[in-house]
Amino acid sequence: MIVKIFKTIGPRTYFTSIFLIVFAVLFSFVLENKGAFLLEQWPSILGNIILIVAFIAMLTFLEIQHKGRKLGGVHLIAYPTTFLFLPMVFELKTIPVLEAILLILGQDIFIKTLHSKNKEKGMLDLSLIISIIVQLNASFAIFYLLPLLIFFNRGIKSAKDLLALLLPVFIIPFTFNGLSVILPSETVALINPPIQVNPLKYHLLSSSDWVWLIALLLSVLVCALQLPRGHKKFSYPEYFSGFLYMTFWLIFSIVFGLLGLQIGVEFWLISFIPVAYFFGGFLEKIKSDSLRNILFTSVFLGIVLFKLFDHGIMSLELLFGNGENS
Repeated sequence: MIVKIFKTIGPRTYFTSIFLIVFAVLFSFVLENKGAFLLEQWPSILGNIILIVAFIAMLTFLEIQHKGRKLGGVHLIAYPTTFLFLPMVFELKTIPVLEAILLILGQDIFIKTLHSKNKEKGMLDLSLIISIIVQLNASFAIFYLLPLLIFFNRGIKSAKDLLALLLPVFIIPFTFNGLSVILPSETVALINPPIQVNPLKYHLLSSSDWVWLIALLLSVLVCALQLPRGHKKFSYPEYFSGFLYMTFWLIFSIVFGLLGLQIGVEFWLISFIPVAYFFGGFLEKIKSDSLRNILFTSVFLGIVLFKLFDHGIMSLELLFGNGENS
């Protein structure tokens, strides 16, 4: 059983995970390019593989820094499986990838600031990361609610803490404006672009888009079932804080996608990490290995078959034969 391989992390686990990542990326590229010569796409294929591996490596490394939390091996299969659900492969645009990386780092700092004594440094770092993202897309300003949550949750009254929160908010925009003088015009155009609201047109959505929307809603359901009794369900406060951050990220990513706040076609990229995170967490909560294996196998094969049918590579006529030939 494949899930059994991921009960403990070792060389076999990493090898299987990388195999699933390579399969998921190649499979998605084959479908998108209708079987065209894939060697011409090798930079994008390699880039997608490296990006998924980098996301998993970052999340795993940062999670083990916190008491009582270590991403289980099952998360290593959650990310390539979730990738299969995406309506399209990543185009590897710099801004969306940078936003995702900064948000991953933001989770680590959010947890540390909530539960460490050196709250001034954590507040400064978190506000700094959010301020940088806001310069790439102003809609991310909603993430300032997270340091404000820490501010009120810990009852911070020191002027140093308030200064740590507000300093990056004012300094970073001036810094980026100063850099715009020496940077190429193509780069300057990416800094603080105007917010463009392009609401999702449901009648134009593909079947793959609807499948991803369902995956988003199921992730919200997982959150809703666990958040009300959060501190009771999680053994360590740090674990719950990470869960809370990912919940905030998930809700934002849904609104972000529905309103079309991302420039370009990468508007679903921002929701990839929280969906994979909650899918892995859901699998991890299942106690029975048999049930977990059945669920994973059904989901994995189900999405593969759906994509084959959706792209016209498989059909009922091909499976059962054409009625005219009977």
